[in-house]
Amino acid sequence: MAAKKTVLSIAIDKNLLAKLKELSAEKGYSVSKLISKLLEEALYLEENVFKDEIYKNIDWLSEEWKDKLQVLFTKVLDTTPDPIWIKDLNLRIIYVNQAFADLFGVKKEEIIGKSDIEFLPPEVAKECIYSDMKALESKTSSHSIEKIKSASGEEIIFDVIKTPIRDRTGKIIAILGISRDITEFIRVQEELEKKNKELEEAYRKLQEFYEYDVVTGLYKKGKLVELIKKSLEDMEEGESYTLITLEISNLMHANEMYGYEFGSKLLKEFSKLLKEKLEEAGFDYVFGKIGGNKFGLLIKDDVVNINLLKKFLNFLRSIRITTPDEEGFFVPKVLFAVRKVGKEDIPEIEKILMQMEDVISYLKEGGRRTFIVLKNQPTMYRKVAEIERKIKEDLSEGKFKPYLRPIKKSSDLETFGYEVICGFENIQEKDVCSILENVYLENTFRVVDQKLFEIVKKKIYPKTDKLLFARLRQTTLDRIYNLPDDKVTKDILYIKDKTVFMVSENTFVNSYSNILEIKDSYNLKMCLDNFGAGNTSIKALTRMIEHDLFQYLKVNRTFFRTAMHSPKRRRILQGVLNISAEFGIKTIAVGIDAEELYLFAKELGFDYVEGEYVGSIIEIDQIKD
Repeated sequence: MAAKKTVLSIAIDKNLLAKLKELSAEKGYSVSKLISKLLEEALYLEENVFKDEIYKNIDWLSEEWKDKLQVLFTKVLDTTPDPIWIKDLNLRIIYVNQAFADLFGVKKEEIIGKSDIEFLPPEVAKECIYSDMKALESKTSSHSIEKIKSASGEEIIFDVIKTPIRDRTGKIIAILGISRDITEFIRVQEELEKKNKELEEAYRKLQEFYEYDVVTGLYKKGKLVELIKKSLEDMEEGESYTLITLEISNLMHANEMYGYEFGSKLLKEFSKLLKEKLEEAGFDYVFGKIGGNKFGLLIKDDVVNINLLKKFLNFLRSIRITTPDEEGFFVPKVLFAVRKVGKEDIPEIEKILMQMEDVISYLKEGGRRTFIVLKNQPTMYRKVAEIERKIKEDLSEGKFKPYLRPIKKSSDLETFGYEVICGFENIQEKDVCSILENVYLENTFRVVDQKLFEIVKKKIYPKTDKLLFARLRQTTLDRIYNLPDDKVTKDILYIKDKTVFMVSENTFVNSYSNILEIKDSYNLKMCLDNFGAGNTSIKALTRMIEHDLFQYLKVNRTFFRTAMHSPKRRRILQGVLNISAEFGIKTIAVGIDAEELYLFAKELGFDYVEGEYVGSIIEIDQIKD
């Protein structure tokens, strides 16, 4: 028989009964069973949770919690490192935590009841009172940055939040302040700002270094070209401006006579005087430096007039720079090229500048003219443009075809080596790369050189034990110097044991240090090409010999041929050969196209000869050892 259960009768409010019925339906219990379970849970809580004395009497429980919460509240606030305080509406302090007291090195009771004026410096107290009043007036939290001197005298920066405290009716009865020490954060922020300013200044200086020449203060080439293009973009349709390139051709002479400091002075004074003259004439212009001794000038007007240009020339000739001993003057020799430019020239402006530099080189070599006026597209460059087009076409169609010109011993005409020259199926000139050595086809010849050395490595180098002579243009030298892992550099190093690398006089003069470093770093054999056609000074020749820079020297054909009919030139040439022999430099005569030239070269004592008379150009397949 089942045990009897005790029946308990309970009077329940109708609303409570309705809720119990609703809950019993949700739980799936009868009302009586639900009430039984709820009672069990209540008893469990009473037995296991609410056994503490503080829960036994509700009135007594509230007062006890008030006391306990006050202690707990105080302990919590005293453990935080942030200073916290409460002020009444008269802005007198009624509570501070331990961090606030420690900040000023006092006990809490020494601060309670005081205002900011009574324990803070006046200026700081005024700021604090102002921010307190601001928070009370706005009736919302306020945020401020305040500086306080601690008990140790250290200035500390605080991020302060002040919030009005309200009673149960919503009336403001006090103001609560919480502050966070942000001194280190501010220090780091200021340090970052300082670093940012330093970086901005460094960037500005770097930009100035990139855009402005250190010696003259003029625009460098990149910035100059940018400004010229901008000026041409802004010009009216149908207008023409005047582009001038200038070169102080005797700057190297000035450096050698008076030192590089005077050379810098010469450049600076020259540019200053030219600017003054342009401003005096009322010209709007853009003036910059495009090379060591070269300048670019855009006059925003059409001044391509022979009378104006002669006046300009006379002004240039009138320039005098006092020498370091102050007993004389140095007269800069200035060559210049002039050309009209318009909107249509914007895409080609860099090329035009290079073409004008080339023309000045021809003026310098000719020695008779001081300036030249160019048409919009000089005949020479129309030819160059056509050759460039054909080169690109042949390169794209795989019709690039290097040739070999034999170099023979002058004594018995035995083949000593081969000069590698580039050729193309669609171009008649066999050594077009040599013909265009000084012409602005940098991007095109970069590809040509890469292809040339690749062919030398794969097809010529393995087939002969003779020395190969290959030309290094300025752009290729720069690649070797700056890009040791470049493919061209690797190909050159692969063939270096059987190859002599030729550089022109102008390349030697302009890149002496780089050539020397490349030669020493990679142990290359070097040849000075076309000697007598450039501007090699005695000083440069001396340095060349002192550093054993070149093992071979190829003499310019014009210099060689004119020596046959000029006793003085013959003696000079003989002197060059004697000096070369003295220092172990082998000499090569080029352009030996007739027997008399060969006999003359042999008589003078050239080590090797090269030309149609002693050996015609051959194709790679015709190599014979």
